[in-house]
Amino acid sequence: MNELTRDILIGIVFLIGLISFINGEFILSSTFFAVTAIASYIKVNRKSTNTIKLS
Repeated sequence: MNELTRDILIGIVFLIGLISFINGEFILSSTFFAVTAIASYIKVNRKSTNTIKLS
């Protein structure tokens, strides 16, 4: 999955969580917000596994 697709997916999940919150479905909205937060955290903190440091 490339970066644009991942960003779009995270945005859609966030919007679904926001709509769920507005409609009063707090359990679903909490779940969607948690998925969004975890996905964003993984995206920000992912390190490249192809780098090798020689010293």
